[in-house]
Amino acid sequence: MTVNSSSSATPLAKLPIPELHDTVARFTEAARPLFSADEFEACLAKLNDFVATQGPSLQARLAERSAQHENWLEEWWNEYAYFTNRASICFNVNYFFGFRDAPQTMAQARVAATLIDSAVRFRDQLESGSMEPDNIRGKPMCMHQYQYMFATCRHPGEERDWTEVYPRSESSHIAVAHKGRFFVLRLPAASASRHADIAQIERQLQNVIDTTEQLERTKSIGVLTAALRDDWYAARECLLQVSLENAASLRALESAAFLVSLESAAPVTTKEFSLACHCSDGINRYFDKNFQILVFANGRYGFNGEHSLTDATTDMRLCNTLVHDVEAVAAEAPVAGVLAPAVGEQPTAEELQFAFSAELLGHIERAVEFFDTTVAAHELSTLSFDSFGKEQIKKMKVSPDAFVQMAMQLAYYRQFRHVPATYESASTKAFAHGRTETSRSVSAHSVAWCKTMVDHPETTGLHAKAELLRKSIAHQSQFTAQCAKGCGIDRHLLGLELALQADEPRHALFSDPVFTGSRHWRLSTSQISDSILAAYGWGEVVDDGFGVAYRIEGEALHFNVVSQRLGSARLCQYLSDALMDMRFLLTNAHKQPHEIKAEVDAVANVLTSIKLLSSSPNRPLSPQAATTPTELHAAEPEARFRSPFAETPVANAMVDELDRLPSNEVICALETRLSRFVKESLSWALPSTS
Repeated sequence: MTVNSSSSATPLAKLPIPELHDTVARFTEAARPLFSADEFEACLAKLNDFVATQGPSLQARLAERSAQHENWLEEWWNEYAYFTNRASICFNVNYFFGFRDAPQTMAQARVAATLIDSAVRFRDQLESGSMEPDNIRGKPMCMHQYQYMFATCRHPGEERDWTEVYPRSESSHIAVAHKGRFFVLRLPAASASRHADIAQIERQLQNVIDTTEQLERTKSIGVLTAALRDDWYAARECLLQVSLENAASLRALESAAFLVSLESAAPVTTKEFSLACHCSDGINRYFDKNFQILVFANGRYGFNGEHSLTDATTDMRLCNTLVHDVEAVAAEAPVAGVLAPAVGEQPTAEELQFAFSAELLGHIERAVEFFDTTVAAHELSTLSFDSFGKEQIKKMKVSPDAFVQMAMQLAYYRQFRHVPATYESASTKAFAHGRTETSRSVSAHSVAWCKTMVDHPETTGLHAKAELLRKSIAHQSQFTAQCAKGCGIDRHLLGLELALQADEPRHALFSDPVFTGSRHWRLSTSQISDSILAAYGWGEVVDDGFGVAYRIEGEALHFNVVSQRLGSARLCQYLSDALMDMRFLLTNAHKQPHEIKAEVDAVANVLTSIKLLSSSPNRPLSPQAATTPTELHAAEPEARFRSPFAETPVANAMVDELDRLPSNEVICALETRLSRFVKESLSWALPSTS
């Protein structure tokens, strides 16, 4: 498939090569806060020597390479980040989306049929050249990745992987997975009636659902693709050698336009939905496929994308089409359970057959064990923070994305007492064949702010803390903007390292612990904010780190946190606390302690009135009312509220302490208790809201 990579009449600019001295200066600024003075000075000496010796010649090679390639980085990045990576792509590479529920529930087969029809029509439009080019605020974006969206499959190699793109003549069919078995669905040409086409696909899918028996997990071909790449390579070679039928079945599976997984699970909670889209039980997936559409037994649906040649932001255009088509069909299609009459040529579903040898069964057994052990070793947690979102953050006159990045740093610091090397993905699709750059979120400002908030809160007032936070946010926003212009740090440094020839000495800089440690991403983060999403995430990129996907909505913030049981749930709690603290800090920094004290008094008066009203014998308590005051008193043994109705020395002392201790954490803890009690109480205690 050929797609115009420039996406406009005027070719896009090439990815620039930053000046060596600019990258060195930015690296110095970004790396210094992560290490001790002695560690950093040792690295700085090597960095200066590199600039004086090997650096200029390697920089010249990059310039020469740029003149010879559409994008000097593209091939190197694909090899370094993906094809030579021997980790499991299920757990460490692929990304997932879970989509919002349709307004009207549809049966699993109908949802899947609609999604197949939608994706096929999207592919037809893409390949016809009639699709409008991507753009951001009117600026054209590169469309190069779209040529790898359909009919593509990654293959494991002995030392490196590779990707095969199949011609349309060999890839007009769809792969379907159900109960561990794989099928090929062949579709007739689209008709004038979309509902009729969907109904015909639905019949075949419903037949697959109704007649398929569960395959033993120990005979699952799909789970092999979740294994370490070296293990999958050995298993795939064995699979191909068992029989010619295996080779033909595997070819049919891997050459499909895409794969649809009909899942037996019915996830309900956000965490269940995320886990199901991330990995499920492994047998109903083929993680090497370009993308997999996931349809669950309860009609929910999602997406799992292989990352080597496409980014999640590229797939979002397809995903928006899928969701909008499902919702349109749900609103317009015949009543659930009633199919349009069959007309013309019908689609057919054929199960792919595989033969097994003792050696192949051994590979599968080990893959299942690896999968289960890896799942057990991981912790996926989610946070849906609904106290505020983008709109309130913008009123604070800061970048919502940088605000969230600082919340992650504060949360991590509170949990581990240090700030980690942090990766945020920044897009470079404004350039030909552009992909991503690393926006380094940590700065001297952010480290100082975290320490002030946690280690020595009593040494500075609200205003000083707020100023440090605003500087941290501004620095992050500026760094990200530079990355989008092709002037980041990490891709340039990688290029300089990869420009070395095999027989040349490797400069000591490239093995320096500060140099390597500064890109050991214990926090790997990325934002995709789209209203179609109900879940989004991926796994950690280093064993001692977290993968944090987040979405910024108008009135809410959502996080998906994955780690190897480092405390994902705890980090989510610290994130919630950090967000509350930051809002309070930025909105109250201009106030004096006595002003905050007066506001607390006012809220306390309302709360005391509510408590008195709720305890009145003329107003029986609801179950919630009966437990909330108990919980409050358990946490706070004495009354914490000053009001005309109740004067309490403990409450007075706590509020008076604000004058002596202008600590944001103390103030926020009090505000959180008050606001939480208001939220819990107003729904049942006041007659006007009951």
